[in-house]
Amino acid sequence: MKVSRLYAQVLVDVCLSEKPEINLGSITAELHEFSQALVSNALALKTFESPMLSEDEKTKAMDSLCKKAGSSVLSTRFLALLMKKGRLDLLPSILAEVERIQVERRGGLIGELVSAIPLDAAALSGIAEVLSKRFQKPIQLNTKVDPAVIAGIKVTINGVTYDGTIKSKLAKFASM
Repeated sequence: MKVSRLYAQVLVDVCLSEKPEINLGSITAELHEFSQALVSNALALKTFESPMLSEDEKTKAMDSLCKKAGSSVLSTRFLALLMKKGRLDLLPSILAEVERIQVERRGGLIGELVSAIPLDAAALSGIAEVLSKRFQKPIQLNTKVDPAVIAGIKVTINGVTYDGTIKSKLAKFASM
């Protein structure tokens, strides 16, 4: 099991076992906000990973940032744990795993759809419906646009990729 999945599972379990006022949705929203701040400011992440600062200094900085952002105690503690373990860089993948766990708890699957151009809602809905029938589970598709696929789509669900792109067909043709 991936480290990100383990942290995500612990976060979900804590949120669901704690008092009713702790809402997993609000916790993940706070963590997404913090994650976006780290992604947009690489210096902040390097600061929290720096061996030049003591754990106490890092903890104080984290507490200060979380307090200014109005983060909950649980979010602050979770971020402090990631910082202490040197895993703040995993926050985006942990949040993706939290989303995956939530979908799985509802009996569904998450897939990634890659296309050359953005697809409209009707096309995405139709693709998700076909895949849901195939897997006999609700499918939530995360989309990504990659002009390199030229045309067609590539869908990955549960580690299995279904590639209907022109790029892959041309690659097969070239290898003949």
